[in-house]
Amino acid sequence: MIRRISLEESGNHAILLYGPQGAGKSELASILAQMWLCTNPTPAGACGECRTCSSLDRGTCADLLTIAPSGPSRMIMNRDITEPSNKKPDDPVPLLDFFRTPPLRARHKVAILFESDRMNGASCNALLKTLEEPPAFAKMILTTDSVGSLPATILSRCLAVACEVPLEKDLLLSFPEATPEEIRFASGAPGRLRTVLDRKDQYDRLLAFAQKLPTRRASEALVVSEEFSGILESFQKVVPGGARAANAEAIDALALYFAREPSCPQGWTQRMIEAHRRIVANGSAGLVLDAMFTALLTR
Repeated sequence: MIRRISLEESGNHAILLYGPQGAGKSELASILAQMWLCTNPTPAGACGECRTCSSLDRGTCADLLTIAPSGPSRMIMNRDITEPSNKKPDDPVPLLDFFRTPPLRARHKVAILFESDRMNGASCNALLKTLEEPPAFAKMILTTDSVGSLPATILSRCLAVACEVPLEKDLLLSFPEATPEEIRFASGAPGRLRTVLDRKDQYDRLLAFAQKLPTRRASEALVVSEEFSGILESFQKVVPGGARAANAEAIDALALYFAREPSCPQGWTQRMIEAHRRIVANGSAGLVLDAMFTALLTR
């Protein structure tokens, strides 16, 4: 399907790749971007040899713009889309400025917006006109783990492509060393499973904690919270993006584990999801965890 989309006659200028974290959206976005950028594409895809493909390999392609959430709030801000009135020298090139000039060497100019659901209201509004009336050379690729979080105005202007996770038996062909628990932490997503395997020590500690958690008593809630904080510290050593990103990954993985646990007490997964939301929203990790484990173990 990606090859069909890349053809000129497809007429698609904005693609939304959606699906669970680790389902391969970023990889597909990169493949499609190279197909659109390549000056000598083949029926099988980008040629891999033209000057544009070579510049992509070196990470110096001037006709590709990537935008991702940034800052403490992990948001795509209005300044990422349109030039702010108080522009600073180190501010990134905004998308609208990027599309004001034709490509330097490539067939098109391509912008990839990773985690596009993290756009705030102002950035969504700034993007709309370009989605509606793009320059002839402009191509956009949006990715999201949470398609329901995107405004209908954005969704209606993109061709949405679902990225689904493979069956477990197919996943094991690529990752024969993975255990059922590691696949559970990854929710069956290949990219996420690769991350779990790369951080095996951290996830082994998380597994031991998760297996013991249902046996803990309410009086141990604060002790349990302290133990989990120690696991978070181990995640912070290997997860890029700071403490908040590491804490969010560990809590999310814990929620995924119990979501597939038949004996999971009622309401546990929802409380973990709510704690994850608060951590992402810059809540105090210590307070959020104390409240979460107290609620989980008081039953």
